[in-house]
This record gives sequence, structure tokens and C-alpha cells, in this order.
Amino acid sequence: MDFQPTQDQRDLRAGVRALLEGRYGREALRASVDAAADAGAAVDRGLWRELGGAGFFALRLPESEGGVGLGLPEAVLVFEEAGRALVPGPLVATHLAAGVVPGAAAGTAVVTAFDLGGDLVAYLGEADAVLG
Repeated sequence: MDFQPTQDQRDLRAGVRALLEGRYGREALRASVDAAADAGAAVDRGLWRELGGAGFFALRLPESEGGVGLGLPEAVLVFEEAGRALVPGPLVATHLAAGVVPGAAAGTAVVTAFDLGGDLVAYLGEADAVLG
């Protein structure tokens, strides 16, 4: 069994990395986060909509439902790159809610998740929906 990424997966990773570095470089991302914090928000809604427009939250939705139609391995690569770029927010929870919570796939809704460990729900004040 071969566990190496396919050429398409490597291209996807490179494309996401280029998108995040080009649009959300460290300084631009820091300024975006600072502006959101100054406005009393934890999530930059503009950034969230841009990520939704780029397909971040609809990765695993079928194309027939407006999604990208990729699998879990590709989603892992995309979110690994988002983590590498330190993109803030409940990315995975919003991704998991795509197709279930209106606006999640497009990035017009911020979705967070309830942690059964008893910790506080991250981004609760910004969430349009909470999973769990």
C-alpha cells in the first residue's frame, strides 16, 4: 500500500499554500486578526467568506450539492496548510457543518463545536451555530 500523496494531492497542497501565502501572509493575517479584535470580534467575517469562496468548507461536499467533491485525505492536506499559515477560527467545525448548517459551506456562517471534555466552546461568541 502506497501512502505517498498523489500528484493531484501535491498540487492541491501547493495551490492552497500559495493561496494562503499570497492572500493571508503573516503580516496580512496579523492585521486582519488585529482589526477583528479591535472591532470586538474573534473571527474576521471577510476572511471567513473568502475561505468559503475558495471552497475550504465545501471540500467534501459532492459537486452536485455545490461542493468541491474531494475526499478526507485532500481535506487533511488543506487543513494542514491552514494550520501551517496559522489561519484562526473554527475551520474544521465549519467544514463538518457544510451541507447541514445553512451558510457554512459558503463561509457566511461560523460554526463551532461543543467539546465533550467540558472545556469552553471556542469562538462561541462568534458562532452562528454550535455542533455537538
